[in-house]
Amino acid sequence: MKEYYVLVVWSDVEPDLIGPYDSENERDKEAKQLRAFHGDNHGIFALDMVDGTLGVFSWSAAFFMNKTG
Repeated sequence: MKEYYVLVVWSDVEPDLIGPYDSENERDKEAKQLRAFHGDNHGIFALDMVDGTLGVFSWSAAFFMNKTG
């Protein structure tokens, strides 16, 4: 089973795990909305859990510039 989350590190200090989301697309849309609303003063990462194993990934700047998805 795979679960999708957004990991936000507010002001590079306070972590917040948001989710789970049903799909990568839903998670990615939320990440873009968070960046649009809060700007780039916070770290926004993808966090996937597959069968109990965590993976944390960063998005490129181009990802957040693309308004679709």
